[in-house]
Amino acid sequence: MNSPVASGPAPLYDKPHSVDLAQVMMVFQYFMLVSVSLGLGPRLLRWVESRTADVPGVSELEQALPVGTSFPIAIVLPLIALLTIPYAAIVFQLGRGRRWARTFALVFAVANTAIGIIGVSRTYGDITALVIAPIWIAMGLSVLGGLASRTGRQWFRQDGWAPWYARYEMDQLEHRRSGRRSVPAGDEDSAD
Repeated sequence: MNSPVASGPAPLYDKPHSVDLAQVMMVFQYFMLVSVSLGLGPRLLRWVESRTADVPGVSELEQALPVGTSFPIAIVLPLIALLTIPYAAIVFQLGRGRRWARTFALVFAVANTAIGIIGVSRTYGDITALVIAPIWIAMGLSVLGGLASRTGRQWFRQDGWAPWYARYEMDQLEHRRSGRRSVPAGDEDSAD
């Protein structure tokens, strides 16, 4: 007689595509950031060398260090490894519906867009930055839009699968049980 009224939208049992989009764009941002930082490494070292050429002690140290192809890689690779850990954690936790990951992803998307455009401009020139900047902006907006969409907000509001997976299993069990009503023996005529 009294049917239960749903107090909100139906729970999401599957991750929404808007969250998938945000995850994929975060991965693309990561790889673009790594490519910019690899291009930025040698230029940064040359800038440091030009600024410290007249500083006693530092110029001797720079001459003693093997500045070549191995020096930028020795600096850049640990930075890439350090950058990979938070990125991987954020991307995986977005899929699990963690709110802290959503907050960090929003901050990272904006920061990566700014760092990427500035890095491309300083490393490769303003003309290349004019070509690449719309790509960075589109990726940042895709992350922001995917996480701010209605289904994205609902996904993080319900904490992903955590509270709903058990409910889904219970719904499936109840559905299987209620498929055919059990009728006591001898009462087959009243079941119709």
